[in-house]
Amino acid sequence: MVHRRLLPCLALGIALQATTPPARLGVAAHLDVPGGDLRTDLNDKPGVGASFQAGFELGRAATLRPRLDLDYYRVSSYRRPDSNYREEVGFTAVGVGADLLFAPGGDREHGPYGLAGAGAQQWFQNFSASDYSSSSSSSQADRKANRLSPWAALGLGCQLTPKLGLEVREVFSSYDGPQTQGLLAPFSDVPTRTRHAAVTQLAVTFRFR
Repeated sequence: MVHRRLLPCLALGIALQATTPPARLGVAAHLDVPGGDLRTDLNDKPGVGASFQAGFELGRAATLRPRLDLDYYRVSSYRRPDSNYREEVGFTAVGVGADLLFAPGGDREHGPYGLAGAGAQQWFQNFSASDYSSSSSSSQADRKANRLSPWAALGLGCQLTPKLGLEVREVFSSYDGPQTQGLLAPFSDVPTRTRHAAVTQLAVTFRFR
């Protein structure tokens, strides 16, 4: 009796799996051009980032694409003359969310598409210092958790080939800004004065399948 009940359930599961398109796994590399308050706090320096993505087809022209974003901005770097001493201040962000892609012509393999996304982003403020010589060496690092904030994205893309594409997207979020211009207080608590970021991401996307 149990086997008779399991067989229809198993058949239904196989049928659903056969009719559901598999996830399209992919990665992206992007140049981050900061805007808003972030541009001031980063002293106009761009950042770099990478995304890990999975696409799920919805209907004829829409795709749901969850993604994990990693972004890094180097705020400042100092090397002491005639020595091996170096210090660096940076800003990093980890974001998790999803985009909804829509191809007007219904062709996901070639052509333009629009996207809108939302998620959450955790910002970090980082500091590192190192001094290496032939007789001694020392290094220290500190990381302060900044604001966990929602992010929203709007953009346009073009699928050049079934695997290669280009995207331009604007990502909006907020973070805790420092009391002075630039991220200059790595060993103190990050202030809670809210600042706003508008980052233009110029991305190259690649699908594995």
